[in-house]
Amino acid sequence: MPGISFDRAVDYYDATRGYPPGVAEQLRDALVATLQLSQHARLLEAGIGTGRIALPFIEKGYFYVGVDLSRRMMGQLCQKLDRRVHQAYLVCGDVMHMPAADAAFDAAIMAHVLHLVADWRRTLNEVRRVLRPQGAIVLLSDERNGQDGDPPTPRMQVQQAWSAILDELNVPPDQRRESAPHGLDERFQSHLEASGATVARTTLLTYRQSSQSVRSVAQRYQERMYSSCWVLPDDVHAEAARRLQRWINDHPNPDTMHEPSARIDAMIARWV
Repeated sequence: MPGISFDRAVDYYDATRGYPPGVAEQLRDALVATLQLSQHARLLEAGIGTGRIALPFIEKGYFYVGVDLSRRMMGQLCQKLDRRVHQAYLVCGDVMHMPAADAAFDAAIMAHVLHLVADWRRTLNEVRRVLRPQGAIVLLSDERNGQDGDPPTPRMQVQQAWSAILDELNVPPDQRRESAPHGLDERFQSHLEASGATVARTTLLTYRQSSQSVRSVAQRYQERMYSSCWVLPDDVHAEAARRLQRWINDHPNPDTMHEPSARIDAMIARWV
């Protein structure tokens, strides 16, 4: 199995995973500064999707190659690029078998990809193979549950409620993908260090999320907008969605809008 295709998410992906205006450009600038990228750097993104990270780099004229299982997701990026002149190249392929030559890139970017592939170790090895000797792998993680000391965000509240409902329904781990490493899992760092990399963690930027409420976040679970819902059997998801609706009905403020704080963290592996 190559991994999970996001073809089914193409119509709502940007609305549910996209950044508020200006954040993607800030992320680009932070990565350029942190990695000390020259304008001539050759960049790879494994799991490019609709280009929420890639587009600011492409618009600045960087040489950018994106690999993704979903032609439909990359089709959205093509529409955004329209007929503009650029150095972007999109490849429909499996990141566990990277369709690129050895030592072809200066840096590789991955955001929320490794929990979707069948073998994350193989994926990291493949990305390492296509890097130049002093290249860097950048794993990005959107930390959207607020900062320490903040009240629980709508997303955090709904996640906890959904998890409790799945517990009530005795949903087994393989239908919840709980064993898949998410975010910046320590296993990623250990694997990269074992391959000779020096690994550092950093927060690239903080920002305010788009307005959301408990109800609006819960509806994403009910409508199976998250990949974690796709593996649930239809009858199990339907019952979980019904129970989540009861939880919403009992919530004291399900429609209060919030703009919680969030940050983008990075794990950066370099070989020197």
